[in-house]
Amino acid sequence: MVLYMFLSVLATFITEGIIFAGIYFYETEILAGEYRRVWGASGQGNLALGMFTASESVSLDILVILIFTILLLVMYFILISHNFVTYVREIISGLEKMKSGDFQEEIPVKGEDEFSEIAYSINEMCRNLSQTLEAQKETEKTKDELITNVAHDLRTPLTSILGYLDLLSQGDFLTEDQKQKYLGIVSSKARQLETLVKDLFDYTRYDKDKVKIKKEILDLNLFMPQIVDEFYPSLMEHGLTCRTEFYEGALNIEGNGELLARAIGNLMSNAIKYGAEGKVIEVKTGRLENKVFVAVINYGKIIPAEKLHKIFDKFYRVESSRSLKTGGTGLGLAIAKNIVNLHNGNIWATSDEYGTRFQIELPVVAPYNGGR
Repeated sequence: MVLYMFLSVLATFITEGIIFAGIYFYETEILAGEYRRVWGASGQGNLALGMFTASESVSLDILVILIFTILLLVMYFILISHNFVTYVREIISGLEKMKSGDFQEEIPVKGEDEFSEIAYSINEMCRNLSQTLEAQKETEKTKDELITNVAHDLRTPLTSILGYLDLLSQGDFLTEDQKQKYLGIVSSKARQLETLVKDLFDYTRYDKDKVKIKKEILDLNLFMPQIVDEFYPSLMEHGLTCRTEFYEGALNIEGNGELLARAIGNLMSNAIKYGAEGKVIEVKTGRLENKVFVAVINYGKIIPAEKLHKIFDKFYRVESSRSLKTGGTGLGLAIAKNIVNLHNGNIWATSDEYGTRFQIELPVVAPYNGGR
């Protein structure tokens, strides 16, 4: 704004200077003609003093000059600041759209002056506000899905428990074998409820922003065989064999062994549930430059590409029936992802004709030597 005013004043002075210079030279030319007429070619004669009055200088009235200067200054200011005024109107229009809830259209950033910085800041604020609103919508959607899924997963075993308890409490017509059978079903459904509640608790507890874990230097290869051994009964139950391919050497990481065992165990459980058709589960460890990895591979059904990126979301299941028998609680992979995030690692999956591979990658560290 100061620059526009300065340019307007400068243009006004230049314009007036040109005009007054023109008037001056015009008046001077008239005076010279009178001089030649009176004195003649010989240079002798009498020139009336009346000729040398106000015409010898620019004798415009001061008030007229002042009014002319003000009008000229205003005219130049309007012309010079036209683009600026138009830009201000664009900014105001953008703010009006924001006020009405339209955050998609941005204000163009022109030049590098203060108003360009204002436009940039408004656009940045608009983007942040739009992202915040989208995040709120997503949070609301997630909350609704969470309530729906939890309600479904709790209701299914709870309905069975209540039904069989009614049967057991209604009379003596049941045989002892029937009572034992129904009690077994009630016990199984109660354990499903316990598993769901535990998984919900763990998913929340292992959220990266909500928990601090105790870490120590671990050799991944030392406890991987133990994890695999724990799953042999389940492997046998599903008719699967497990092939292992462990890295020859230490795979030192900084982490919590209990939590990492939980995460890898969830990958094993998932591979056993969905890999029965392939008959084989593979577990591998290795190094990738400054990372170590654990991979669990099954050769069951291929996970469709459109579903693969969702499998680490809480309560998401590839099979849509939401059966606890076939799909668990839908939290196992989400818990594994949270645990890996707590260790500053990555977890990902691929699925094609060469198998479905779940891989955890963790930063490698030097082993602790006790300060020696």
